Amino acid sequence: MPEVILADKYTESDEFIRKGDLVSVDDQPGFVDEVCPVGTALARDYSCEKMGGLLIQFDDGTLVLLPFGTYHYISKRM
Repeated sequence: MPEVILADKYTESDEFIRKGDLVSVDDQPGFVDEVCPVGTALARDYSCEKMGGLLIQFDDGTLVLLPFGTYHYISKRM
């Protein structure tokens, strides 16, 4: 995997990541449970108000908050 910075758009496109999207994060399948934009009440609820992030539910049941600005490759699954 190339080293890329996680943001609110998919790694290889300008398409915004949305709640409910089926995704692959570093080749691990899952879906977006929440998108937490910087400075929002939702981001504050998940303790990522300053950097924002994605709450990902992986197919194995693991729920993970991935802060924006960390190294993760994210693509959309069909």
